[in-house]
Amino acid sequence: MTKKTAFYLGIFFVAAGLITNTWTVRLLLMPKEYVASPKFTVAVVIFQIISVFLGLFLLIKKPAPSSKNIFLFISSIIFIFVLCEIGAKIWLHFIAPPDQYFKYELYKDLKPEDFRYTPHHYLNYQLSPDYKKGLTYHNSLGYRNREFSLEKPKGIYRIVVLGGSTAYTIKVEENEKTFTYQLEKTLRDVYNHENIEVINAGVAGYNSWESLIRLEFQVLDLDPDLVIVYHGTNDVHTRLVVPEAYKADNSGRRKQWDPPSIPFFEYSCLLRIISRRLRITNQVGLGSFVNGPDYIGEESTLTHIQALYDPRELLRKNLPVYFQRNLINMIAIAKAHGIEILLSTWAYSSGFNDYAATEHYQIGFNENNAVVREVAENHGAYLFDFVRAMSQEKKYWADGRHVNEEGALLKARLFAEFIHSSDLIK
Repeated sequence: MTKKTAFYLGIFFVAAGLITNTWTVRLLLMPKEYVASPKFTVAVVIFQIISVFLGLFLLIKKPAPSSKNIFLFISSIIFIFVLCEIGAKIWLHFIAPPDQYFKYELYKDLKPEDFRYTPHHYLNYQLSPDYKKGLTYHNSLGYRNREFSLEKPKGIYRIVVLGGSTAYTIKVEENEKTFTYQLEKTLRDVYNHENIEVINAGVAGYNSWESLIRLEFQVLDLDPDLVIVYHGTNDVHTRLVVPEAYKADNSGRRKQWDPPSIPFFEYSCLLRIISRRLRITNQVGLGSFVNGPDYIGEESTLTHIQALYDPRELLRKNLPVYFQRNLINMIAIAKAHGIEILLSTWAYSSGFNDYAATEHYQIGFNENNAVVREVAENHGAYLFDFVRAMSQEKKYWADGRHVNEEGALLKARLFAEFIHSSDLIK
């Protein structure tokens, strides 16, 4: 190899590394409907790095074609990688703050107490008892609440709120500023109901199937006087599955709790940090454990299947009949046990650039809210049309689905006003 040849090869490899990306590779080599997996994307990035380094080596060193030079080049690359890998491990395990450690560590190496959720044999998953992160905590019974006795104290009017992340109030870190805590406080301080206790039975990700089971197997043991059911976006997710998978058991949306596999390259601390910094991969979330094989709604990884379906057409085919059935069954269970039940429509804000602002999700929200109104009217439940009372102003919202602290307070005041004016507290 002459110096001139080395120079031209160096130019070639540097150029190849710079112009190669997932878009160009898919354009030239892959079918149009192909969507890159994280493994594919990382492989392309690794190729880019190696190609650019090899090109720079040829441009700078202009090596002669000896096995010694090739060996030295390969050894240098390996040595640099090992040093960077050691440095990445030292940073992650001894220097990184807790939030960065949680973001970049392998999920299987995190401590059990770091997990907000834990598997459950009927519910699939539930809140981890005694979980604590910052000002968010769960009590020993697995509720986002201060400790309370399973047996209702004498003279107490107990309200339990069922729902998903919007009941749990996931965007509000401090337990004492959640919707349910503020609801209890407002009923006590503003309306002088000193015998009130409000329990937050919301769990992020739960839809009406899980709340139905939670009511039957957990909430009834709390002997509530009033159960509030607050569901919305998660029951739209359940309808965004391939039509053949839309079934009464919700198997299209949910699978049994199943820890996801770890891509081979993420066993390297360095590559894992780089890929997550570049948002090629992410720390696993709840959906990685419980999303069903045919779910193609928000945060689905089946983007190649998503391209084959119009979500508006899915909503037309997958009508909210099971959501309706679940609400009716919750009312029946509550009535059978002498419990009052309050159904609420679900509020959202369209002022954010997230899926709550998309046409098909807003169609789903409105259709499910219509179901809530119809079920309450025909089956003897109380109805709070919260979507018509709640402001959509961005100052109350953390995103299009979840309220912030100010929104949680407003939400609590609106619910408290309805409960008091409806004489629900006896």
